[in-house]
Amino acid sequence: MGKRRDSRVLALKSLYIYELVGGEIDDIIDDVSEKESISEKEIIEYANNIANKVVLSLTVMNEIIEECAKNWTINRMAVLDRNILRIAIAEIFLQESVPDIVAIDEAIEMAKEYSTDDSGGFVNGILDYIIKNKEHFEKQMKI
Repeated sequence: MGKRRDSRVLALKSLYIYELVGGEIDDIIDDVSEKESISEKEIIEYANNIANKVVLSLTVMNEIIEECAKNWTINRMAVLDRNILRIAIAEIFLQESVPDIVAIDEAIEMAKEYSTDDSGGFVNGILDYIIKNKEHFEKQMKI
């Protein structure tokens, strides 16, 4: 697994904990990285970068996800799925160094590995809709 994938997985695990129990995302990332024996500064920094962007844009990201997921509310979605989507949205709209296709592919792979059998398709469908309507959603993300 590459460093960016490791960072995304660290961010995913940390956002999962953040959503379930709360706390400061930076502290959660520090705790998770310590428990997972992740000491590479580059991995932890990118995870912090992405996770903080998700936390700061949570409301808008949730609105985007709900708009794309017809007949689904954010609370009905699996916690992992919605956090995978949030990470991808952060990379698509708030991270210039990540091509959209990479953000989508990484999200699909994480969904397949860490969530349900149907999650890869679910994540793919929502992110595909976002990319096809990117200009509309950029306005919501205030870019």
